[in-house]
Amino acid sequence: MKERLKHLPQQPGVYIFKDQDRQVIYVGKAIVLRNRVRSYFQSPERLHPKVRAMMNRVADLDYVVTSSEVEALILENNLIKEHRPRYNIDLKDDKTYPYVKITLGDKYPRVYITREKMDGVSRYFGPYTDVTSLRETLKLLSSIFPLRRCRIFRIGSRPCLNRDIKKCLAPCTGLVSVEEYRAMVDGVIKFLEGDIKSLLGQLEKEMKQAAGCLDFEQAARLRDGMASIIKIQEKQLVNFDKPYNLDMIVAVQGEQKALVLLFKLRSGKIVDRYTSWINSSMDERAEELIQYFLQHYYEDPPDLPAEIYLNVMPSQQELVEEWLRGKSGRVIRLSIPQRGDKKKLLLLLEENARILYQEKLDRDQAGTAALLELSRALELPELPRRIECYDISHLSGEETTGSMVVFYDGQADKKAYRHFKIKRDQNNDFASLSEVLRRRFEEANQGNPAFLPEPDMILIDGGLGQVNAAARVLRDLQADIPLFSLAKKQEEIYRPGYAKALKLSASDPGLRLLQRLRNEAHRFAIEYNRSRRHKKTRISSLDGIPGVGPHRKKALLAHFGSAQRVSRASVEELQEVPGISHSLAQNIYQYWRENRDIPGAQE
Repeated sequence: MKERLKHLPQQPGVYIFKDQDRQVIYVGKAIVLRNRVRSYFQSPERLHPKVRAMMNRVADLDYVVTSSEVEALILENNLIKEHRPRYNIDLKDDKTYPYVKITLGDKYPRVYITREKMDGVSRYFGPYTDVTSLRETLKLLSSIFPLRRCRIFRIGSRPCLNRDIKKCLAPCTGLVSVEEYRAMVDGVIKFLEGDIKSLLGQLEKEMKQAAGCLDFEQAARLRDGMASIIKIQEKQLVNFDKPYNLDMIVAVQGEQKALVLLFKLRSGKIVDRYTSWINSSMDERAEELIQYFLQHYYEDPPDLPAEIYLNVMPSQQELVEEWLRGKSGRVIRLSIPQRGDKKKLLLLLEENARILYQEKLDRDQAGTAALLELSRALELPELPRRIECYDISHLSGEETTGSMVVFYDGQADKKAYRHFKIKRDQNNDFASLSEVLRRRFEEANQGNPAFLPEPDMILIDGGLGQVNAAARVLRDLQADIPLFSLAKKQEEIYRPGYAKALKLSASDPGLRLLQRLRNEAHRFAIEYNRSRRHKKTRISSLDGIPGVGPHRKKALLAHFGSAQRVSRASVEELQEVPGISHSLAQNIYQYWRENRDIPGAQE
């Protein structure tokens, strides 16, 4: 290590600390690699205790030289995401949030929610954090702007049910002009941009034109649409007279966690809120937390505003601004508001952030209290911070599935949830449970990070028989993990080898935690079982068609999207599918005409 320190380059780059198992435990960037890395190897007394603890684990060092500090920033961010080092800041909110995608590259664009990577042709809005609210908004927009919803679109095909219920103008018929359709698309864009005033003016003009042409049905639809938009506008948290387009970000710190809260303003209205909880294992200042958040949130932004306001500036403001300019192709200004509307909004954000932080703190304390009560009641050797609960679901022995849900520190950790499709004895709940547990621990023994770490406690949805079956598996695997089951009828807790159940008070926090776990595992198992059965029904509705085997079934579903659309396709449309000849297309067409009671035709 000393020899490597001597030969470190005096250039910008990224350094990587590893432990004795060659696992990456910290990634950092530096303007001058030699100076930055050597600073870690000074006298231990001069290091912060957390840094000292990290350096006691460092056994190896790697580095990558970059051509600029901005390039080092990007590489550091990518490496942290890939390796999730123990001693780096941990952004807990790293799930992919949805965007609204408008396929402007299509002749008749489609508007829908997506979490996929962005292309260079479509227009994106987001990310949005409240998916339910987003779906409701798009549902409203579809009543005002009846754009197509179909994933596979062909002019000349027969219109679907959406035209009959006035949810689509059916451009597939070729009776809708591109100009008329694009005008509706522009209306959706204005709404999502927050340009409500201009949109309402456009709709009012169209309403008067429709009334002048005696198209009173269209005029009434536009009138109702305007009323709905005004109603949404009235629900805005804050409205400003000036059409601000900006993001505002505040950070609130505590002993173990930090909260970053972002409000998006478009045309002077708050259109979305984003929260990110950050675990900081290093002695990170607020300036560094903000910088990590900016790198994470704006990594792939569709609508970067020209101004970003913060309550704390990032530690390397000029570097971040340069990085953002590279992302957007224009100047992005970071600043702290000092007066006026923006200062008032910043104070509002800080108050919101403090309230959210306190609520989180209260929940965590309640979760810890429940774990303490549970640990005491069940006489556990240590606090069960990670609890896994298992449930088996099936319908008359078919499509048997297993679920694993995980609670960490008393709260659901949904990223750690797992499904299992039962491969062997589907009619035996005990055997199915045994299979799930074996597969779970085999994955962990093979080092699969999706099943690590192992739990501090296991809960089974069931009674004495289920817990004893699970205990046999754990004994075979030599897994010394506290194991219990919770029976639904009397809410009794069973332990392996004990016929007598343990009963806790209905108000006991520990029992309530177990009930939440059990109910969540049951919900998760049923949800997966239902999706499996739906998928099977969807595919099996094509099984009886002569000449259509597995490959052609797959091709038909890939082309049309559902069995229902296959059933409604014409012979000519069926022939467009690879592998479907004219004679086979006629057979398929005739099959659906003669078998209209098949479930797939009624989806």
